[in-house]
Amino acid sequence: MDNPFEFGRDLGTDELVDRQDEVAAVIDTIRQGTKLFLIGPRRFGKTSILKTAEDRLAGKNAIVLRFDAESFPSLDLLVTALIAAAAKSLKGKVERVGDQITKFFPKLRPELSFSITQDAWNARLGVNVATSQEAYVSLLVEAFNGLEALAADQPEARSVGLIIDEFQKVIEIGGLQAESQIRAAIQRHKRVGYVFAGSKTRMLTDMTMDATRPFYRLAQIRFVGPVPRADFVHFLTTNFRRGGFAVEHSDAIIRILQLAEDVPYNVQLLAHTCWYELRNQSASNPAALTAGIVDATMLLIVRQYDPFYTQIWSALTAIQQKTLLAVINEAGSGLQSLKVSQFVGKGASTVQRSVGSLIEKDILREEEHEGATRLRFQDPFFSQWIRAFPARAAGLLLP
Repeated sequence: MDNPFEFGRDLGTDELVDRQDEVAAVIDTIRQGTKLFLIGPRRFGKTSILKTAEDRLAGKNAIVLRFDAESFPSLDLLVTALIAAAAKSLKGKVERVGDQITKFFPKLRPELSFSITQDAWNARLGVNVATSQEAYVSLLVEAFNGLEALAADQPEARSVGLIIDEFQKVIEIGGLQAESQIRAAIQRHKRVGYVFAGSKTRMLTDMTMDATRPFYRLAQIRFVGPVPRADFVHFLTTNFRRGGFAVEHSDAIIRILQLAEDVPYNVQLLAHTCWYELRNQSASNPAALTAGIVDATMLLIVRQYDPFYTQIWSALTAIQQKTLLAVINEAGSGLQSLKVSQFVGKGASTVQRSVGSLIEKDILREEEHEGATRLRFQDPFFSQWIRAFPARAAGLLLP
């Protein structure tokens, strides 16, 4: 049996654990021509949710264009990619497709060419490339309008959807005026379903929940949190046993979830590595998954990632390093306390600035749950590395 625990790529339709509701929400948004914000931290499977929804719509009389905004350094490049993808979705001779794209996106004056060897369209804009943030956003708005025109030209039963992952990048590039310009355009659209996903949870939450912001009440909002533990326990236990490995106690499975802090990517990575460790042991006799094996495998992983984590750690200031130690020590809560200030050696305001900088560096994130907020590591294995090496070297005993 192949290792059933996958990580580091977009998971397919049959590989996701839970997430049926999120996938259904994306599909319904595109089919109904409505709007959805999908918000959740990195490593929680948003991209896999989007890919699964796209796969399920493929071949079902739907046009779905999906992009990662972080792949485009400027909005004009995103616009040209959107036009090229729109051209690929159309059927017919090259000349006819070119005429249709020109009709749908007239203000952008697109120029198309088709590569037979790559079976792909290439696009460039006939208008002058933007020289200001506002002009960049105007190009994107015209692309959205063109996509609505394309959708209106399709049979009623054919759905058209636009998915933009890491959507906050669009706002970071375009500036705050991008919000009002985009809303003014897409709130009039009735045929295109828009799904905007992102991992900067505080930024996107403010953007969509603040009554003074343009995106307020523009769309349905769905937050992507941890996979329910019961579902992950069943998934992990079933697949280890299918591989011929005994799981005598649930402690070992719970230990995987604890060390990975229920982050789906990290759960899969730790389980994946445990699988290979068990397979190597079972060459002579059947192996059983134990909490001890999980802990040993965790140490193996952080040793493998040691150069990467060392580079991150060494680039931090002493105050930032102490702040991370305090986050581990206090389980992410109470960072404004006198105890933490004394540990860091600085006042509460300095600690708070340090926390802010670590969030900006994507090392920490804020997690809201049941009315409280706590700090979590974006990569929970980094916290395990800190426990194993810097903290131990300093003689600190962290929980």
